[in-house]
Amino acid sequence: MAKKRMQDLVNIWKDKTITLQLKIKIMKTLVWTVMTYGAEGWTIKKKQEKKINSTEMWFYRRLLRISWRERRTDQNILEELNEERKLLNYIKKRKLTFFGHTCRSKCTLMKNILQGRMEGKRQRGRPRINYFDNIKSWTQMTTREIYDVILERDVWRQMVHEAVRAANVLGNDAG
Repeated sequence: MAKKRMQDLVNIWKDKTITLQLKIKIMKTLVWTVMTYGAEGWTIKKKQEKKINSTEMWFYRRLLRISWRERRTDQNILEELNEERKLLNYIKKRKLTFFGHTCRSKCTLMKNILQGRMEGKRQRGRPRINYFDNIKSWTQMTTREIYDVILERDVWRQMVHEAVRAANVLGNDAG
């Protein structure tokens, strides 16, 4: 749906009177909101991270009207736009914020669902990555530490900013 929205805005991308920075703001406002709808509930695995990053680059390429046949690197396009990859970090921030909000709420059913607590035995084999595994890996904290920090809203907000900032630094080193 987000790609369809991007293609629907082709007249804006072709318009030479609109500055590049304004086009980026329009894309983030009109396209990213469609892309990230419901992202708070996603369990993000490595495969999904790659898809999100490639979709973000597809958006930038469409914005600049660059064909895949031009064989330009992602880094080259990001330098031309004077941008960094931000879509995945935007999703991580939304997810961490939502998790903190729901854990502070009174609804125990929602907490149990997000924490992945279920009665009975789990299946054989390697445990699947769940929602809470994403939270632990992004914050680099244990379960007990997370629940202690969540109760302090301002501390959790600071922790979310640090986690997203660390993910941004790691993403820039890898890409």
